[in-house]
Amino acid sequence: MSLLKQLLISVTVAIVAILIGTLAFSIGAARQYLDGQLQSESENAASSLALSLSQPANQDPVTQELLMMALFDGGQFKLLRLASPQGETLFERRRDNGITDSSAKLKDGAAPPWFVEVLPLRSPKAERVISDGWKQVGQLTLVVDDSYASQALWGSSVRLTGVVVLAGLAWAFFVVLLFRWFRKVLQQEISAQVQAIGRQAGSEAPAKPVKAAVAELVPVLSAIADTRERVQATAQEQMERIESLELEVNLDPVTQLPNRKYFVNELRRALSETDGVAAHGHVMLFRQRDLLALNAQMSRASADAWLAAMGEQVNQVLKSHAECKAQLARLNGSDFVVLMPALAGPQAMSLVQQIRQVLLSMRVTLSSGQWCRWSFALTDYSASSSVTGVLARLDYGLMRAESSGQAEVEYVAYGDDEVVSDLAGETLWRQMLIAALEAQDALSLSVQLLQFKGRNGMQERGEASLSLRTASGETLMGSLFLPVAVRLGLSAEFDLRAVALGAAWLEQNDCELVIRISLPSLAQPDFLGRLREELSAQKWEHRLSLLCLELDAHGLTAYPEEVAEFCRVMALAGVGVGLRRLDQQPMGLTKLHTLPLRYVKLGGEFSEQAAQSPGALHLLQAIVETATGLGIQVVVTDVVNTEAAKLLRQQNALTLLT
Repeated sequence: MSLLKQLLISVTVAIVAILIGTLAFSIGAARQYLDGQLQSESENAASSLALSLSQPANQDPVTQELLMMALFDGGQFKLLRLASPQGETLFERRRDNGITDSSAKLKDGAAPPWFVEVLPLRSPKAERVISDGWKQVGQLTLVVDDSYASQALWGSSVRLTGVVVLAGLAWAFFVVLLFRWFRKVLQQEISAQVQAIGRQAGSEAPAKPVKAAVAELVPVLSAIADTRERVQATAQEQMERIESLELEVNLDPVTQLPNRKYFVNELRRALSETDGVAAHGHVMLFRQRDLLALNAQMSRASADAWLAAMGEQVNQVLKSHAECKAQLARLNGSDFVVLMPALAGPQAMSLVQQIRQVLLSMRVTLSSGQWCRWSFALTDYSASSSVTGVLARLDYGLMRAESSGQAEVEYVAYGDDEVVSDLAGETLWRQMLIAALEAQDALSLSVQLLQFKGRNGMQERGEASLSLRTASGETLMGSLFLPVAVRLGLSAEFDLRAVALGAAWLEQNDCELVIRISLPSLAQPDFLGRLREELSAQKWEHRLSLLCLELDAHGLTAYPEEVAEFCRVMALAGVGVGLRRLDQQPMGLTKLHTLPLRYVKLGGEFSEQAAQSPGALHLLQAIVETATGLGIQVVVTDVVNTEAAKLLRQQNALTLLT
């Protein structure tokens, strides 16, 4: 039971007791008053009648009887009796309530019997002596009728009880109103103060003087206000502590950039629809491939400072494009990611190129004398994308960038059919690739025959690509699984298998065949020896002149010694060697004279730029003149426009026929 209800009940009981006591004392006082009035009336009537009967003129019995009858007929007396001195009754009249008509009429408004029994009135009896001179002639006895007094007492009690009941009802109504008002005051005053305790102190206005609708609540409200200030001070300390812990949890300790957990949450939020607008944007992933070598040759503090400076420089680029709301985060030791929400393709690529330039400008030299390497991957996302899918595409693009050895950005579009999301895990990749190497028919060679036109006429060449059939019957192209094989250190096994399949193809076809070799395979110490053994088989010896192994021109700077040795060994074996994407590695021109190459490849985009840009034209002329002077063919395997094709033929380059 609440305190207010207890207070209400206690006060109500006290008021009821007071009202009952007041009623009882009032009725008792009225009863005493009526008893006194009846006694006085009896004494007065008896004295007056006795005096009248004692007169000498009224000694006649008849006259006396008339006087007594006249008094008795007034209806105010129950008994009127005159007795002789000897005790003989000379005259007696007695009234019984309920016998006469007058008493019957009075009965309608008379007090009920139970009331008369509960509060009986005394019936005063008065006696007087009747004398004739000095002689006593009789004794008068008179008893007053109390029915009128009982009726008066009853009426007074009823009226007083009505007043008391009305007063009680009024009090009850007042208490109900008081209770409601007090509860409202408590709700408005105390509840508001208590609820305000949980609010943050920073969001509240300065404390105001405590004002209460009831003076008794001022100390309580003051205590609550003091408690509120203490609680808010404690809450503020806790919030600051929580924010500090959140920063520690969500920040990388070295670079002070957001970590993987924070980035994944931000990416998940970016993938959801906001304000009815479908989510879209781009994500860039870049990796420092030589971080282990940097940690080995630099102190830990220096390496951490270099990574922190790198993050600061990239953030400066992002701040200059604040409207795109891009965010930089560190996924792990060597991987960094940039989230670019609601950014279209051209704007995203422009921002990516600026980030790339900053990273390339901050490269440091390794102990081997080479620059440390960055790999870049870019993908887009939409509302239907998932966090796992986005990260899988970025991981695939990064593996492809590492495989190519280029510092260009590998773009993997959302919805690319070549990306198999359920094979994104390295464990599944490793199991699948090893199973393919162990199986006899899991790997096959797809050859695309291409025709080229040059000054000396038409030439035909086959471009080979490795494909893999999974256990489920799905066929994967080499562009999908070979970057993974490079990352898992299995590229040499697949390159050797591709050479073996290519040699088998040459036994049945009389056409030059080009097979691509991954640059990381050259770095494996046993690769060249195993390749030499594979090529030295007697059944392939007469076909080796039609085989051409193609390397990426990036190997001239990344693996210069390995590429030179590879070219020398292949020349001794009678196998041709080609370089692709030489237009992206113009510094390789300085080393062409040291390598026995059969051809170099240029990109179609570069060739078309040469028809429009004088700088690109001069570079094309330098490449063609240098290669032609060394007896090396210049080949463009991409489809180019008519103007570019004409220019290439003028420069003695082979162009692809459509």
